Order: sequence, then C-alpha cells, then structure tokens
Amino acid sequence: MRKYRYTPSWQAKRKSWLRNTLLIVVIALPLLVLMAELIARGAVLATGGVNQLTPNKTIAIAQSYAFRLQDSNGNNYPGLPDAGKLRVRRSPLLGYELLPDQNSEFWQVNAQGFRQDSAVPLDKPANEIRVFLMGGSTAFTNMAEQNQKALAFKIEKLLNDRVRAQNSNPERFKPKETPYFADQIESMQALPPRIRDGSYRVIAAAVPGYASGNELALLAHRVMAYSPNALVVLDGYEDMRSPSNQVAKEIGNIDQLLRDPIAQYRQHQGQQFSNWLNSLYLVKAWQKWVAPASVTTFSSDYQVFSADQLSKDANESQARLNRYLVNVQQMAKLANNIPMILVLQPEITGKLKSLTTDEENILQALGNDYRDRAIASYQLANQSLNGKLGATKFLNFYQLFQDSKQQAFIDPIHLTEVANDLVAKRLYDNLEQLFLVQPAPNPLNPEAVPPQRPLS
Repeated sequence: MRKYRYTPSWQAKRKSWLRNTLLIVVIALPLLVLMAELIARGAVLATGGVNQLTPNKTIAIAQSYAFRLQDSNGNNYPGLPDAGKLRVRRSPLLGYELLPDQNSEFWQVNAQGFRQDSAVPLDKPANEIRVFLMGGSTAFTNMAEQNQKALAFKIEKLLNDRVRAQNSNPERFKPKETPYFADQIESMQALPPRIRDGSYRVIAAAVPGYASGNELALLAHRVMAYSPNALVVLDGYEDMRSPSNQVAKEIGNIDQLLRDPIAQYRQHQGQQFSNWLNSLYLVKAWQKWVAPASVTTFSSDYQVFSADQLSKDANESQARLNRYLVNVQQMAKLANNIPMILVLQPEITGKLKSLTTDEENILQALGNDYRDRAIASYQLANQSLNGKLGATKFLNFYQLFQDSKQQAFIDPIHLTEVANDLVAKRLYDNLEQLFLVQPAPNPLNPEAVPPQRPLS
C-alpha cells in the first residue's frame, strides 16, 4: 500500500513565501537599476549634458598617461586593462615601445615614437644641434598638461633663448674673437661665454616605465641613427625596483594568460563587465560626486608604488645597481665621443625636510618601510655610480627639492610643473657647459686666449 508523505501547511507556506520573495527580488532588482539609470540619464541631460560627468582634470590626465597594451594590428588584448590612452606594444628589441603617431589632449607622440609635435628627419639640418632626453616616466614628464610643458621642450626653449640673447645683445657675452688690447681682454673675462650658435632641438626619447636595459636598446636601435650631439639620461628608479635577473622591463601578463586560457577568459569577462558597469550614468555620477576616482585608478603596472618593489636585501639591491652601472657604461661606449649626462632622478624621500601636506599624505600612504628602503637604495646608488662613469657626467637629483617649500611631487617620482621647471633649468645649466665656445684668437695677438674648438 502506497504511503503519502504530508508536509505541514506552515512549512509549505514558508517555502512558497521564500520562493516568491526570491523571484520578486530577481525580477525587481534589474528593473530598479534600469529605472534609476533612466532617471539619472534624464537628470543629467536636463541639467547640462554628459560633459558634467567627465572626470576632473587631474584624473583625466592620469588616464591619458596610463598604458593601453595593443598587438601589432592595434587590437587590445582580451582581459588586460583598456582604460588608458597611451598605446604601447611589445617589442622584441626594446621590451615594449610607444605606438607611433598618437595623441591625446595632453600629449603627442610622433612617427618615431618620440614625444614630439613633428617628425625628426634622419638627415640632420646643418645648423641643428640635437640633444636626446632619455629615461622613464619622469623624463617623459608624466602628468604634464601638454608637450610644451614637458621637460624636453622646457630645456629646448632655454637653449634657444640663450642663442637669441647672445645674437641680439652680443655686448653682454664674450665676443666671437679675442680683443687685441689688454684692458678689453680683462673686461671680456667678466662676461658669460657664448654657446654654440645653431637651432637646438631637444628630443624626448623617454618612455614611461623604461629601465636602463630598455634605454640601452633604444639608444642602439633608434636614437643613434638621428645623429645626437648630446645625450641626457634621467632615470634610476626603475632599476632600483626591478629584480636583478630582469634584463629589461616588459609589460603585460600575456605569457601568464596564454598558460591559463580559462583564467584569461574569466579576466576578459570581468573586464567586459567592468567596462559596462563604468558606462552607467549611475556609476559615473557616483564616481564624480560621491566617491571620486583617484589618480591611481588609472595607473599602469609600472606606476604602482610599494615597498615590496624596493629590495630590503643589500646584496639584491647592489646587484640591481651593478646592472644599472654596466648598462650606463655600455651606453657611454656606444655614444663614443658624444657627450652624455647621467642624472639620478628625484624621488619624494629626498624631500623629507620640507614636505607639503599633499606630499606628507603621499609618503604616509607609502609607509615607513617604503621610505626606509628608498633612502637606502638611493644612498647605495650614489655610492655605486659616483666616480665610476669615466667621461660621463653624473648628477644626483635625489635631494634636488629638499629645501623647497612648494609641492614638487604628485606621487613618488612624478613632478609638478614648478618642479619640472627647476629640473629643466639644472639640466640646461649642465648642457650649457657642453656647448660653450671660447673666443677665437685674435690674428694680431694669437697668444692672448688659447683657442678652444667647439663640440662637433
């Protein structure tokens, strides 16, 4: 005989209530989100359009400098961040490189991948004097609002202003030829010397995130073809935080994704969902007015700063700097007789005596461990490089801003415009020494001042 199993009525009602409630939530929640999105869109359009939801200027600049890794056909890699504007691609020679002919509201990259407004011809004009500025994001001048506010352009303007000044007011500078009379020679000695006449062009060949291994390859495979008259290499930080077994910096986790296609698919789906979510007016309004996005939201891999990147092991730190020294020495050999200036870039822990409130907040977020490792790394870098570069001039800008009461740092290594002005002036002062031209000897008194040949 079949037995029936009965469920008490109160249990049946409870299950039915839970089922109906869940069903209502599943149906109602998307409808509520849809209604809220429609209301948000209507409110935004009614009060001035979508432009009011655009990020603030600082966030927009940060987003424009963040990387977007693409393949050789210009396609984004599935699963990798694609919010950045600065397009890069992998390179078998350079590790990675900037894609040519790209621009944003805040920067422009020319056909050679240099941060320039126009192409640089291989054949150098007869009166052009070329200075190449190499390095990472500090030399590239991340966060500058336009090319004309980047370091290379500031240095170029200072050099060309000097040429115009000595040509329009020659009496304020040493003459081209040594005077004959002794009193005139004595008066001449008090005047500043002239620099070589010509049209100076400072070319920003820096690439954000580059370490010395990338720069060595860039010099060999690209820069030397453009006949530089001088080289300025502003770097050091990336070498300090790159493992000693890493020959050069690379970008993206493509190898890892290829090893695990399931993880790649999940990451791609997550990226697609994130892009869709960020397209909602509700999310844009939240990020604009309730919880504004930070600059680091749009950072690339190379722009993530943490204490773990700077080794606490003295042997590992020394190995990283030994690699740096060898690469710089190889760059100097490759440059041959072309004068080169190596500059150890500024960093926020070199300004501990005069931090502004914003800089104190940056340093506090980094933590004491970062501060201690950064200080130790820079001390070791100075010991490892100073006096070991032969004819290459070495400048240590680590503490360049230690007495400045103005804000110099936007993050640990990127600078405000005022700070970039000072860096440009210091680099100009040192470049000026490379291009000084002494007065030619007077044919009637050739022994008055020994002649000195200008740089080629």
